[in-house]
Amino acid sequence: MISKSFFESLEEVAFERGLAIDDVLKRVEIAMSGAAKDNGYLGDVKIDLEEGKNRVRFFEYLYVIDEEEVPLEERTKGQITLEQAEEYTKNPKVGQTIKNEVDFSKFSQRSAQKFKNMFISGLKELEREYAYRHFHDKIGEIVTATVISNQNNFIGFDLGKNTISYMPLAEGLPEETYEIGESKKVYILKVDQTTKGPKVYLSRKNKEIVRRLFEMNIPEVKDGTVEIVNLSRDPGNRSKVGVLSKDPNVDPKGACVGNAGFRVKTINMALNGEKIDIFTWKEDPKELVAEALLPAETIKVIVDEKEKSALAIVEDDQFSLAIGRNGQNVRLAAYAIGWKIDIKTASTAKTEGLL
Repeated sequence: MISKSFFESLEEVAFERGLAIDDVLKRVEIAMSGAAKDNGYLGDVKIDLEEGKNRVRFFEYLYVIDEEEVPLEERTKGQITLEQAEEYTKNPKVGQTIKNEVDFSKFSQRSAQKFKNMFISGLKELEREYAYRHFHDKIGEIVTATVISNQNNFIGFDLGKNTISYMPLAEGLPEETYEIGESKKVYILKVDQTTKGPKVYLSRKNKEIVRRLFEMNIPEVKDGTVEIVNLSRDPGNRSKVGVLSKDPNVDPKGACVGNAGFRVKTINMALNGEKIDIFTWKEDPKELVAEALLPAETIKVIVDEKEKSALAIVEDDQFSLAIGRNGQNVRLAAYAIGWKIDIKTASTAKTEGLL
């Protein structure tokens, strides 16, 4: 019998490491089975918790079999013949289960050390399993990670749960700095299970990080009142997000911007100052194109719905804004709504008879 304090220490270990006590006890059972084997216990060793879980006991289970029916090479752990069973009990019978308590106090120092080593190893394996399941469940989600290194074009992040991930600098944002100890929001792309623990693939440039940040910071998006229909992104520079309200009393754009722009500014900060253009998704293609091109104002939109192409006409002084730096605004607008968009100035449109 092992004392109550032993069980309480196991509960403490389970709590500190975020493990289920039943899983910890299973590792204790495996470690005890390995150590017991060195002390002549050849049966199936199982743990037994007394009522109230005040005491922990271990028992060896032996299963009596007919040696003629079960050849030696087919026997499993704990199976013994009638002749062997006579060493443990009088008049044994085939099919009988013999239960013997394991006396841990008589273990040699070597066996006790083996138990300890196997248990510690089992705990580490269990932690790796828990960590894998934890991060695998978060694929496609955002977690907060701490920068621990920045070298050789890789950023080292501490994700918690004894898990370190090295994100390629190419998955970061242009001109972003990574200071040791700094916290960053990172997007989990995928997770592989390895013998050393989970291998977590991270990104800050994937466009879905924008969607997840909206869900985290805007209650109306999280609860589904406001839907992000689609978005496009130039990582680190600018994103365009098309939103639609399912409640006529909720302005989707206003809900996302927030009071004095607080909500969208929070997202800007999480993405190293990246600009976020939010536009209202419209069913009418002309209105949709005009919305997507904001902040540039359009005066007319001509669409070809079959080809999903549009010509947007803007005032001459709005042309540069509509195109954007290096074509960024019109390109992101086109990607966000899935249309091809061309821009013409009002003066050009007039000469071509389009106005």
